[in-house]
Amino acid sequence: MKINTCLLLLVLCLYYNGYAQQKTITISSPDKQINAHIFIIKGKLLYNAAVNNTMLIAPSRLGLTVDGIDLGVETKFAGATSNKKIKETYTINGAHKTARNEANEIIIPLLTAEKKFNLIVRAYNDGIAVRYTLPYDTKKINADSTSWEFAGKVTQVAWSGYNEGYEGLSHVTPLPSVPQNTPIMGPLTFNVNGIFASVSEADCEDFSDMSFIRHDNSFKANFPFSPNGWDVQSDSDTEHSVLKGFYENQKVSPWRTIIIAQNLTELVNSDLLTNLCPAPQKGNDFSWVMPGRCLWQWWSVGAPRFAEQRNWYDAAAKLKWEYYLVDDGWRNWSEPGKDQWQLLGDVIAYGKSIGVKSIVWVDSKEMRSAAARYSYLKRIKDLGAAGIKIDFIPPATSSIMQWYMGTMQDCADLKLMLNFHGSVKPTGLTRTYPMDITREAVRGNEYHMTRYKRTAPLDHDVSVPFTRFTAGTADFTPVILNPEQLTSQKFTWAHEFAQSIVYLSPITHFADEYKFYLESPMFDLFQKIPTTWDETKVLSCTRMGEIVAYARKKGNTWWVGVMNGADAREIKVPLNFLQHSTKGTLIYDGADTNASIHREERLLSPKDTITMKLSPGGGFAAMLQ
Repeated sequence: MKINTCLLLLVLCLYYNGYAQQKTITISSPDKQINAHIFIIKGKLLYNAAVNNTMLIAPSRLGLTVDGIDLGVETKFAGATSNKKIKETYTINGAHKTARNEANEIIIPLLTAEKKFNLIVRAYNDGIAVRYTLPYDTKKINADSTSWEFAGKVTQVAWSGYNEGYEGLSHVTPLPSVPQNTPIMGPLTFNVNGIFASVSEADCEDFSDMSFIRHDNSFKANFPFSPNGWDVQSDSDTEHSVLKGFYENQKVSPWRTIIIAQNLTELVNSDLLTNLCPAPQKGNDFSWVMPGRCLWQWWSVGAPRFAEQRNWYDAAAKLKWEYYLVDDGWRNWSEPGKDQWQLLGDVIAYGKSIGVKSIVWVDSKEMRSAAARYSYLKRIKDLGAAGIKIDFIPPATSSIMQWYMGTMQDCADLKLMLNFHGSVKPTGLTRTYPMDITREAVRGNEYHMTRYKRTAPLDHDVSVPFTRFTAGTADFTPVILNPEQLTSQKFTWAHEFAQSIVYLSPITHFADEYKFYLESPMFDLFQKIPTTWDETKVLSCTRMGEIVAYARKKGNTWWVGVMNGADAREIKVPLNFLQHSTKGTLIYDGADTNASIHREERLLSPKDTITMKLSPGGGFAAMLQ
């Protein structure tokens, strides 16, 4: 439905029989293509949004319930608005090198039941975000009424099932197939009349994590880990240096966000969530943060054995990978005259001697208090480790979210790379703390393992780029090559290698045992594959939940990754993103078995198109340089 936005507002006012408060506040994106309107009807605080004069969000609720009062009911405008423009750039480790933060912001004073608060709204060229200031002396957060009701026809929804660690399956389904009246995990991505809209949150520092509840065509914010709300902590309750949810010196909620994209390339390249987060504190230097490839042992063979560690470090060096992860099990090491800490120091020192940095696993229960956490992290740092992987984190209540913030601050102070596992989704704070380099919060290859009798469904791989990955980088632990692991579900080697191109993780932990990489016909590609990118394009054959095809550029080299879902198909990949003729290394599915490839080297031009037939779970990869 296309309609002039001014006329639309008039129609809405007539429709509600004049109950709307006369004042309507409009905010537009810098390019004027996205317009949001905030208004009050029958005392309810509402908003809508249009893209190119096409309605995307129908009138939807706004409001936060504090101390038992819904701030979005019986609400009045309470003063003059203030406006500002935001325009800045910063570097990122992601789908491209530079993020552009350009937006218009408006602060709207409001009054409900004698409680004064502000609604803060930002409009970007790629989306909209809202947040609330808390009324003075707020003691408890009860609920969030923020909703997203779509005006157009929703043809697809990408969503994930409820799971405390965000390890539920990802799905792409018609709207009626999305569960109702029960929490589902975000981000959610909608195809609405060909517009892609991804809904999530940003800058969550001390609120409980937000999921969603569907009611027909509307999706409402929900706090699954704090169903009865939580008490607002006083400043003295938490560490002084830790971010505690303030904006412009006022206590605030996280941003409630919607990325709006005309195509999947725009969606995948959106920096909306990081743009909404604070810049690093002035004087902080994160030049020491180094992306790279990482080998690890637990997925393929279980707990790391001390006697085998040099072999794993040597393999990482042969692969030219930057990191090795000493995963769960090192705590049980012992040798005559040495405890596990001394042995850990020995393997870290050996890694350094051959140019491989170490990341060390820990269970979060060993570092729940601020003092224990800092002491543990410093001990790891003093042993010479480059990073920490923290696992088994409790559900993301407001106090646990503050624990996350304290951990990020400690790792920034100690110059430790950070990887949260068994964790909550990211909310853009990698901008504030770039050493928070990746985290799990995803159903990755840990859910395709014979020893746990786990088999990944074919459609998950081609759905998760549009659920969890729209929140930020994810430690999926890609690329299974062991043929025994690929018998229960016949993902192909080309499909598996393509995971390392499609799934963004600035430190990428490759899942399998090193011998499968060293002996692979793709060994030279493993030595070269980047983990961060200068440019990313989603290729035209991509269909959410069916097939995913990305082209990513690093320096002068393009990498193409294609992963097929559950149905066999033939696709064409035009190479019109190339600027000139280039040498291509092409990796097709093997003819005889899924655990093989057909490799081809040939000269390619921007006018060429690669045609391929893909079996269920099949794939394709290419290096074009």
